[in-house]
Formats: sequence, structure tokens, C-alpha cells
Amino acid sequence: MRPTLLMLVPAVVLQAAPMARPMWISVLPVQGGRVYGLGLAPLATDAETLRSAADNARADVITRLRANVKADTRITTVSNESRSTGAAATGSRTQNTEVGTQVQAQATDLPGLVVQETFLDRPGRTGYALAYLDLDICQRELRTRLDNLMADLAADRGETGTRARLVAVQALKKTHGELLRLDDMAGLLSGGGGDPGLRSEVLKARLDTERQLVAARAALTFGLSRSPGVELDPDVQDVVRTCVLKEGMGWSDRDPVFTITLRAQNGGSGATGGRRAWWDIQRSMGFTIARGGLGLTLVDNTGQEYETMNITAKGVASNNDEPEAVRKLLADTKAKLGQAVAAWLADLGKW
Repeated sequence: MRPTLLMLVPAVVLQAAPMARPMWISVLPVQGGRVYGLGLAPLATDAETLRSAADNARADVITRLRANVKADTRITTVSNESRSTGAAATGSRTQNTEVGTQVQAQATDLPGLVVQETFLDRPGRTGYALAYLDLDICQRELRTRLDNLMADLAADRGETGTRARLVAVQALKKTHGELLRLDDMAGLLSGGGGDPGLRSEVLKARLDTERQLVAARAALTFGLSRSPGVELDPDVQDVVRTCVLKEGMGWSDRDPVFTITLRAQNGGSGATGGRRAWWDIQRSMGFTIARGGLGLTLVDNTGQEYETMNITAKGVASNNDEPEAVRKLLADTKAKLGQAVAAWLADLGKW
């Protein structure tokens, strides 16, 4: 019996060739009706890296549409360069990549903006993403939003009287804010080769709404009423008037639609022109403290009460400097009064 010859065959280890870097990392695709962008992110976890790269790719699309985008990314990577055939790396070099973008519009606001592909370069410790905006899809969606906004604004809400005027102002404010965002996005599309007619439509609707809003606000007149026998500093009264005018509302000393009544909550130790002051003076441990309180009520010309609020304020001065304590009290009062009235006006019509 002939001996069996054992053939020792060297083991063959099969290794998959490394995936070649996609062409779009070096050269962005060019396709009619689309705007492409590239995003990079330093290597962290796979999911986090690709998510960051996708966000930066969307931001890059906005940047290419000549927008200022809120993203500020600084990336420094060390990468191993290899041939596109998948051969071993020929060497390494430091690749400093900086992506700096200041964003105002949110990339997620643009319909039709999607991430098409991602790539994870482990040797280079960098993630990449390719995003694009489909101009046709975006334009159709923005036109639909415009039509819906104007239809909603024109709808009858079933309100009458003063409340109807309040609701109309809030509806105009909301629509105007949405139109501002639409105008921004339509401008981006126009800058990226989209239909400039869309921007014109949005701009016209925006200006029409602005004119209606200005007129509706001015028709909502306000006035001020004070507690009998109580002297209020003119600067305190001016705070209310300034807040009203700043919001674009009207002011009337006779027969206003709304009246803001100021009432003294305490006082008695001081006197101005023979009238009772609305603050108290206290002295303790070398300090003079002026404390005061005002009550505010907002009513309309039908007697309907909308809001009521009490504010307290104080001013502290050293020694017996009562005038300084009162000055600080008035400054504190004006600040708190301004905040209260501004909040009322901002919410007017939401009750």
C-alpha cells in the first residue's frame, strides 16, 4: 500500500476590497431642476456621524442658494489617501476641512430638500452626505401653502363686534409671519434658478397683508384711566402709551376702544401737589425704601373685562435719600408696567 501524500495548501484569506469613495465627494452631480450640497462630519458613532453630515449637507444646499444658514461647523480630519481601485493606501496627509455657514432659514423648512446618499470613510475618520433640493417639488408645495394661507385668512370666523376685530388682528399677524417665511424661501428658490414668479406672488400677498394689519391695528385705539385723587408720574403714564404705539395700535384720549385703568394699591406717607401718593416710605438700618403697587385692568368700550394684574415695585437708597428711593421706585415701576402691557398687547385676540 502506497503511503498517502498530504498536500499542504496555503490558506487563502479573502478580503473585500475597501469601498471606493463616491465621485460626488469630489464633484457634485449636475442635474436640471436640482441644487446639490455636500456635508461632512468628523467620525463619532456611525449614526451620529452620518446624521451630522446629513444636517450639514442640507445646510450646504441652503448656502448654495445664497442664504445665510445657522450652522457653524469646523472639521479637521486626518485621512489616508488610496487609489479608487481599492489598492492599499499610498500614504497619508492631514486634510483640514472647514465648513462655516451662518443659517437664518431652517433647512427643514424647504420641502423637497432630501439627503440622497451617505458615505462613511473610516480610515479618513469622516462622514459624508449628499443632499439636493428639487425645485419643482418645493415650488408646488410653497404655492399650495400660499393658497391655503390666503383662503384661511379670508374665512368667516363667526365673530362680531370688538372680539371680531381682535381675532382679525391675530389672524393677520399669523398670516403675515407665515408670509415672511414663504417670502424668504421663495427668494432662495429664485436665487437657485427657480421660478421668479412665485416670489412675486408671495411678495404681493405679504405687502397686502401688511397694509391690512397696519390698518386693523390702528383702528384698535387705547386710552388710559387713573384712580381719582392719585398723582401718577407722567413718565409712568407714558410707558403705557409708548407700548401701545410701539405695537402699532392707535391711541385716543376720548372714546377709545380699550381702556387701561391704573389703580393705586397702597400709599399715603408721601404727597404730591396735595394729592395722596401711591407709594409708602420706610426707613430701616440706614436705608430708605420706597414701595408701591399698581393695579391694571383692561376693558373694552362695552365694559367687557379682558385682563387684570397687580404689579409691585420698590426703590432702595442709602441714608435718608428719599428722592433717590422714589426715582428707583419709578424706574422699577416703568419696567414692570411696560412688560405687563406689552404682554397684553401681544396676546390681544387670543382670549
